[in-house]
Amino acid sequence: MFAAGEWVGDDVVRALVKRADVVFACDGALTKCLDQGIRPKTVIGDMDSVEHEVLENHRTSGGHVEVQTSQETNDLEKALAMVEDGDFEICTVVGATGGDPQHEWANLMACAGSELDIICEGLDHVYRFIKFGEPCSIDLEVGSEFSLFAMPEAHEIHLSGARFELKGSSMTLGSQGVHNVATSPSVELSFTHGRLMLLHPRPAWT
Repeated sequence: MFAAGEWVGDDVVRALVKRADVVFACDGALTKCLDQGIRPKTVIGDMDSVEHEVLENHRTSGGHVEVQTSQETNDLEKALAMVEDGDFEICTVVGATGGDPQHEWANLMACAGSELDIICEGLDHVYRFIKFGEPCSIDLEVGSEFSLFAMPEAHEIHLSGARFELKGSSMTLGSQGVHNVATSPSVELSFTHGRLMLLHPRPAWT
């Protein structure tokens, strides 16, 4: 999923596109996708940030244009809802962060409100929005700091591979999970209810 904020480096973008089952673009991100040789299956939004000619070229090339003019939700939230309706469980988002801080916060809150497992690839940080249920393993550099936040609550949290481990704890919206440290190359996390966001610096290898 491509949004119109700041994108990570070209190497990361190419690797993500290569691994993706399907590629979506939010409104104005379509132009940047096409400029980089990326052809999304669908562009979605109110289309106030993309030129009509670009949209028509996308259509004639076989792409789908999903116009949703409601101002109750932003373009990323519309796109995430479409991904959920498509029976996907995991979504990687490029361009959710950077630029206007109001847009950035709106995008991050859209991710928090989704039921998908979402990885937001920022320039310097990665935001992982994790749903409850299956345990997950997150690769981090040993010694790197990360923070875990409830969105807005999470229960029966088990966290290992970190300086401050959790064994069945609950968290609510606030600062209690800030500045943990990875003590293993893989941080293991599970919880039974709610939603969590794990924020960590982009590893040097990506």
